[in-house]
Amino acid sequence: MTGKTSDRLYKRLPQDIIKRFIKVVNYIKAVRRLEDLFSIKSLHYEKKKGDLNGVDAVWINNQYRLLFYSSPNEEGIIVNALIFEISKHYE
Repeated sequence: MTGKTSDRLYKRLPQDIIKRFIKVVNYIKAVRRLEDLFSIKSLHYEKKKGDLNGVDAVWINNQYRLLFYSSPNEEGIIVNALIFEISKHYE
């Protein structure tokens, strides 16, 4: 992962957000189970409700969220995680 994109929406993200994004993605890749994300307090892991029902979210920082879909198996072990958006919170 290089932290580079051709998507105009994300091209102007501050460098510290890009570094933190990479760190958060590495956390997600490293955990075996979704419950393990709860133990990393800085992520503030949550399952979204309402319009975003079925979406998982973790903090990149206090302003940006990483939204993703997870596919755990019956034991809760993450099989796939599809990252689909970096959301600027409250916008």
